[in-house]
Amino acid sequence: MRYRDRSHAGKELAKLDVEFDIIAAVPRGGVIVGAEIARVRKKPLLIVGVRKLPIPWSPEAGFGAIAEDCTVYLNDRIVRRAGISEEVIREVANEVKMEVKRRVRTYRKGEIPDLSGNTVLLIDDGFATGYTAIAAIGLLRKKNAKKIIAASPCAPVDTFELLKKHADEVVVLNVQDFFPFAVGDYYEDFRELSDDDVLKAIEGIKVL
Repeated sequence: MRYRDRSHAGKELAKLDVEFDIIAAVPRGGVIVGAEIARVRKKPLLIVGVRKLPIPWSPEAGFGAIAEDCTVYLNDRIVRRAGISEEVIREVANEVKMEVKRRVRTYRKGEIPDLSGNTVLLIDDGFATGYTAIAAIGLLRKKNAKKIIAASPCAPVDTFELLKKHADEVVVLNVQDFFPFAVGDYYEDFRELSDDDVLKAIEGIKVL
């Protein structure tokens, strides 16, 4: 299935027969998807501070992710294959960390609340390597989420299987079993998003 845009993908995910208490969304694209689910299912939205660590000489590709608590999650296979040094890892992580913290200040008021007793639906506009989702799952675990369901419109099959080891449940509408994989291939409109796009998307819904 191909989606018109991220909002359309959110409407499709909102039809899922899964029960949850809170939606946790990965900015920026995941917030657009998650906001639609929040509207349809009438659930609160939590924006989590995580971001891909891009390979400097091939920034579309990532070698891991960093969370707002500064925890780094490395894809060791990519690090070895790309020959990424510890120095480069530190430099990229420090740079991305600052952007993650800026986004958290812009999109959310305060810290992530205690999630004890809550089932959390983790949303992104697509899972590529899965490491951004893994970083988000780590944050949610530290906040005592009872159950984490990772969901997205699309993912390659190896990422789908990887996330099963980290989330309690994984739901992906389109699991791709051939390569190469690109999230943007599943959208007619996959434009770059701004802070204003995110802030507009969350207007009128409860944001934690």
